[in-house]
Amino acid sequence: MKLFLCSHFSSVGSLVKEEIENKKVAFIPTASLREGYTGYVGSARKLFKKLGAIVTEIDISTEAYSTIQSLFEDSDVIYFTGRNSFFLIDQLRKTGTDELLKKELEKGKLMIGESAGAIVCAPSIQYIEQMDEKPEDYSQEDDSGLNLIDFYVLPHFLTAPFKKVTEKIMTEFSDLNLCPINNRQGIVIDGEGSKVICKD
Repeated sequence: MKLFLCSHFSSVGSLVKEEIENKKVAFIPTASLREGYTGYVGSARKLFKKLGAIVTEIDISTEAYSTIQSLFEDSDVIYFTGRNSFFLIDQLRKTGTDELLKKELEKGKLMIGESAGAIVCAPSIQYIEQMDEKPEDYSQEDDSGLNLIDFYVLPHFLTAPFKKVTEKIMTEFSDLNLCPINNRQGIVIDGEGSKVICKD
């Protein structure tokens, strides 16, 4: 399984440019759709374009299952933007996109998860509720994540405006295997394990 998990993709995406250059990318902005500030979505688009990627954008909360399936099958890279982790996991599970994603990852495709896109990879996302508000229409009975990794990514660690809340989460969930990363770091996960890499 190949994953690249980060806080801020446009700051660190060039660390995995060999995996992105001239590749077909399924770009999923779903986590950001109900949010005010979405500048990071535009900056991610720009970086993909700069690296020569062929980007197809799709909202999994409204698109037909068959369309998502064919796009995933046709793509080399599946990218999830940041923002609300609870909205994203709800849509992933509700639409069956979670299983489609796992199927493609088993084929060796790369998933890039930015912020919320990284958080949802954990066994559970309950630890992030102080940072992400659970939507009123959240339809899941629990806070299970995709369970792709055995640790819990804590993005934007000690980075404004999340300095206090990330410190608080680190303290309150010290029993979890938390992996804090700032906006200049990313986590590479492959067959050999996981490692944090940094953009100078």
